Amino acid sequence: MAEIVPFIGLRYAPERVGEVGAVLSPPYDVIGESERAALEALHPENVVRVELPRGDGDARYAAAANLLGAWTAEGILRPDTREAFYVYEQQFTFKGLSFTRRGFFAAVHLEPYERRVVLPHEETLTGPKEDRLRLMRATRTQISPIFGLFRDGDGAARSLIAAASERRATVDVKTPNDVRHRLWVIEDGGLQAELAGVLRSKQILIADGHHRYETLLALAPELRPLDSAAGQAASDFGLMYLAPAEDPGLLVLATHRLVRGIADFDLAALRASASPAFDISEGDEDTPAAIEERLAREGAERVTFAVRVPGSGGTTWFSLKPILDLSALGPPALRKLDVTVLHGIILAPLLAIDEEAMANQSYLGYTHDTAEAMARVASGEYQAAFLMNPTKMDQVLAACEAGFTLPQKSTYFQPKLATGLVMYRLDGPAPQPPR
Repeated sequence: MAEIVPFIGLRYAPERVGEVGAVLSPPYDVIGESERAALEALHPENVVRVELPRGDGDARYAAAANLLGAWTAEGILRPDTREAFYVYEQQFTFKGLSFTRRGFFAAVHLEPYERRVVLPHEETLTGPKEDRLRLMRATRTQISPIFGLFRDGDGAARSLIAAASERRATVDVKTPNDVRHRLWVIEDGGLQAELAGVLRSKQILIADGHHRYETLLALAPELRPLDSAAGQAASDFGLMYLAPAEDPGLLVLATHRLVRGIADFDLAALRASASPAFDISEGDEDTPAAIEERLAREGAERVTFAVRVPGSGGTTWFSLKPILDLSALGPPALRKLDVTVLHGIILAPLLAIDEEAMANQSYLGYTHDTAEAMARVASGEYQAAFLMNPTKMDQVLAACEAGFTLPQKSTYFQPKLATGLVMYRLDGPAPQPPR
């Protein structure tokens, strides 16, 4: 099924940049203006300058290409001497708990979705794909990796990844968000072959980076050298971080929905309209911790939402009635997902936030932080917040393996992968199978 191969990574030279943690950044799509400025101030060669370049129109993409070329020519960035896999570990804390997530970077052969080798799990937007297309066309480089997951029920991949990370890491740094990043360069052909063999029978689910993947598919024929028609080219592959879906450090956060711009929005009217489908009650929960605790407890039994509106000292609870016929929401793999129920029973039919409105990013805002959602509603910026539980990983896999995609922003994997640890040249030599 999946063809993964080692590749020659483009990486920062520590002796030229000093602390490697200072040149890394999150992926482009989660960087706000204040964080962008902070990253630029952190180090003159921070990768955000090419990942999210400044400028107007196409000039900013040309500037990114020129900067990337200059850094490579000066030895600030340099290609490794041998093809490798790169084991990557992130250590982080969340709400007082410690997590360790492990996977590895590989070059993955690009496959159209219909071949069912690489699976999407969310719908995508046109704007981000056009932006990434122009950047990768200009730089001929994939700067930010795609995040992929695969099933590893017998633990074979986890064992190989653990064995590869027993020695001292090539890179061991912290970033300003207090995440520790460790990287091992795996040049051993035998270990490479074992990892490639484990993945050969797997499907890969895109956890994050759908826009980048679809852009690479579109760009591959354009970047293919004329003399490579009979064989594979570098542009036939994309840089992916591959992690076992069973990894205990895989943390998925909820993505709460914030609603605004709805004419004559009224919670009492919404309660009346939703009552045939939900048991609705009032609660006195007024802190993020109390709301999250009840969401987790009641959400273990049935789909449950907490709703906040301006001026309310409490929380309204919507719990899906167990006898409700959900067949209109689609096949069984989709019917009991919190995001499917929220969009299919409340947002679209009752608030008229349909697929087109969501694609245009009308009426809805998103946040993973319960406290932020509550504050933005209390300030009057939004008319209501629909607070929800995270989508479970087994639910995502089951839906995607059955051939379905989820609504946009159904998952949020914490933390994001670091951009800048390893990059991939789309016009370099075609990566080869392990030898």
